[in-house]
Amino acid sequence: MNRLLPANVPRAAGEVVVVVLGILIAFGLDSWWDSRKQDRWEHTQLESLHGEFSKNLVHLDEVILSHEDATANIEKILTFTIATLEGQAADFADSTVIALIGWRTSEISMGVLDALLASGDLGRLSDSLLRSKLTAWTAQVLDAQEKEVLARDFVEFVLTPALLNEEMIANAYAARPPYADPLIVEHGTSPVIASNKLRGLASARLGHIRLALHSQRLVRDEVREIMAFLETHLPHNQANPP
Repeated sequence: MNRLLPANVPRAAGEVVVVVLGILIAFGLDSWWDSRKQDRWEHTQLESLHGEFSKNLVHLDEVILSHEDATANIEKILTFTIATLEGQAADFADSTVIALIGWRTSEISMGVLDALLASGDLGRLSDSLLRSKLTAWTAQVLDAQEKEVLARDFVEFVLTPALLNEEMIANAYAARPPYADPLIVEHGTSPVIASNKLRGLASARLGHIRLALHSQRLVRDEVREIMAFLETHLPHNQANPP
C-alpha cells in the first residue's frame, strides 16, 4: 500500500493542476467577456453622447447667432432713445423692433445623458474627467436656461405690455414669430417714440439678452470640450462621420 502512494501522488497532483488551471481559465474567460461587454457598452454610449452633443452644438450655434442679431438690433433702438429728444418718433423696421419684444430659448437635447444619470450608469464610463464634465455641464445648462426664462418673462410680462399700452409696437407685435408673415417682417415698419421709459426698458432688455448670450456661449464652449473628450475614445471615422 505504501509502495503505491508515491505513484499516485504525481497523478493526483496533475489532476489538481488541471482543475486549478481549468478554474483559472474559466475566471479569465469570464473576466475577458465582461471586459469586452463593458467596452462594447461604453463605446455605444460614447457614440450616442457624441451624436447628441453634435446636434446640441448645431442648435447652440443657431441660438447664439439669433441672440447676437437681437443684441445688435436692440442696441440700435437704445442708441436712438439716447440720442433723440423725448417725444420724437422714428420708423424702425419691424425686424429691428421684433428683436426688442421677441425672445428665443434653447432646446438642449439631454436624453442620452439623462438616461445615464437616472440609471446610475454614468459611473461606468472609464474616463473620470469626462464623467465630471458631463455632470457639471448638466448644471450649467440648467443655469443658462434659468437666465433665458428670466429674459423671456421680462419681455412677456413687463416690456411688451408697457410698449403696447403706448401703441408703439403694434405692427411688430403682430409680426412676432412663430406666426409672423415673412413679408410683413421684412418690409413692415413700426414707429418708435423716444422716451426715458423706453430707454430704461431697452437697457434692461439688452442686459437680459447679453446675460443669456454669455451663458449660452459658455454652454457651447463646454460642449466642444466634451466632444473633444468623446472623440479621444472613438475611432476618427466614427467620431467625425462624413
